Amino acid sequence: MKAVWQLWLQPWKKVPVLAVLVSLIWLGAMVTFCFAASHQVKLSALAVGMIAFGSWFWHVGQGQILRELCRPESFLMPYFTRRLACAAAINLTQWVLLPACISSLLGLPPAWLIAAALLCAAALGLAIGCGRRAGLLIWLLFIGAGWMPQLAAQAWYAALNSPLTAPLLLLIAILILHISLRPLLRIDDRETEASPLESMNLGRTNDTGGAPRLPRSAFNKRIGSLFDHTSQWALDQALHSYRQRPGSAQRLTLIRRLLLPHDNPLAIALRLALVACFVTIYFFAAIHRQHFNAAVVGAYATMLALTRFPQLGRGMQRMRPNLADLYLTLAPTTQAQYQKTLADALLILVPVSVLTAVAYTLLGIVLVHAAEPVQMLTTTIIVTTAASLVALAVHLIGPEGSFGRGLVNVVVIFGTMATYWGGYWLIGALGYVFGGGLMLIIALSFGISVWFAAQREYQRRRPCFDAPVA
Repeated sequence: MKAVWQLWLQPWKKVPVLAVLVSLIWLGAMVTFCFAASHQVKLSALAVGMIAFGSWFWHVGQGQILRELCRPESFLMPYFTRRLACAAAINLTQWVLLPACISSLLGLPPAWLIAAALLCAAALGLAIGCGRRAGLLIWLLFIGAGWMPQLAAQAWYAALNSPLTAPLLLLIAILILHISLRPLLRIDDRETEASPLESMNLGRTNDTGGAPRLPRSAFNKRIGSLFDHTSQWALDQALHSYRQRPGSAQRLTLIRRLLLPHDNPLAIALRLALVACFVTIYFFAAIHRQHFNAAVVGAYATMLALTRFPQLGRGMQRMRPNLADLYLTLAPTTQAQYQKTLADALLILVPVSVLTAVAYTLLGIVLVHAAEPVQMLTTTIIVTTAASLVALAVHLIGPEGSFGRGLVNVVVIFGTMATYWGGYWLIGALGYVFGGGLMLIIALSFGISVWFAAQREYQRRRPCFDAPVA
């Protein structure tokens, strides 16, 4: 029982804030059940909803912990899977069986229906915590309900009165659990490590402190193969160009192809095409009626383009041991020269992010039929250029801890959004010449100043090739 107790305590050690909040929700639901003892069905339904909500969050944390626990070496411990099963039984009793029995005694639908629904909520949370895409299927239901609310209400009442609802929910929960847990309980070889600076999250990165990487889906493998082919093609072209004309520009291009494998022209075009397909499908499925300010599209495109830079900060830390090989290959005369080479190579991310934001904004303009497309494009180009310079600077020399990086990223995002809306208003009030010119001078002056200051600081620092502390 000591091992089972330690497994139960893992959320309190790993995610104590989540454990406290979810436990308070569970206790609140139990208190609500006590007040509903006089057959107040509404209070009982509220308590069941609180249990489902808390169970979903609790099992998201449990899924993340399982990813860390279920390593190949963990299965060498005696009775490891049996102890996991005992801990799962405790969770099942606390979050499914006990609330279902209490709510059934208080006048709600049969216990087996509530138990199946609670088990389905727990399975969805566990799937999301384990990193499986199956847990995101619930958003399809929300999208469909928002698209056709009357049909969703009729289906809800029909499901409550149908005897097939509970078996169907039970089968769905078992299927989700099977998809989520089977990869964790299977011992096999890990896939080849990918570059930490790849631009697409294809399921190959491992930021969970050494936790086992889940097998990729067939779609991810196919898309990853396409990106790998484009990276290899770009690297071959850079090598061929360098051998023919071994100049500084060709040398810098070759370094970029090594450091940023997915930021070549073919990979950028492929990435934009994929995102455009998904955005178009989502738009026609969920937001088929325009009920928002079209200028939001430009702000969202700018924010989406800036998500590349936090990954740059994490990836550069993970690549430190590999950068020692690059240092020896380049053989710089001074350490500042090596640091300047890296900074110049990473500067290509600024025009790439601007191109990405412009492409997303153009797509949004076409989809929502924006009334002021030129104003949106002008604001997006100016703000994204300045914000990309600032984001690259702060993530290049910023804090190394995850909390510090997250705080810096929040400041950059909020500052960018404030600049976007202020610039959009300024162009609308003063026109493209005066408003756009004033915004261009202020934003670009700030962005360029921050970048040059960060570049000087980065060149002053000594190169570090130590692996980051997990």
